[in-house]
Amino acid sequence: MDVGVIPNFTLFIQAALFLLFVLVLNLIYVKPYSRVIEERERIVKRNLEEASSLRDEAKNHLKKAEEILESARASANSVLESAKKEAAKIKSEILEKAEAEAEAEAARRVQEIRASLEEEKKKLDRAVRELAQSIVRKILGEAA
Repeated sequence: MDVGVIPNFTLFIQAALFLLFVLVLNLIYVKPYSRVIEERERIVKRNLEEASSLRDEAKNHLKKAEEILESARASANSVLESAKKEAAKIKSEILEKAEAEAEAEAARRVQEIRASLEEEKKKLDRAVRELAQSIVRKILGEAA
């Protein structure tokens, strides 16, 4: 039984087998797993960059859409204001025309009424003369 300072060869064989085992595990499991993890990280990074780019592009499109919408609102307000002014102008023209027609109609009716009144005055005057002559004849006829 030799307990000596010289180590047994089995210790070296076990150490070599352990290193070989670690090397095989590294080649079979660790490196492929690391490649998959790195590939996933690249994909995630690329997707994040693409999402950021798309977000910026969407913001630009939204800004352009808001500018176009604001321009359309201003244009619509301008057209609406123009239409209101045109409608007010047409309204005043129609009112003026209607007032002129009403005044002309009223003047014509007044003229007709005056003419009718004059005619009725003449008829009444004739009737009064005829009545007066009839009364005078009766009075003269009774007196005679």
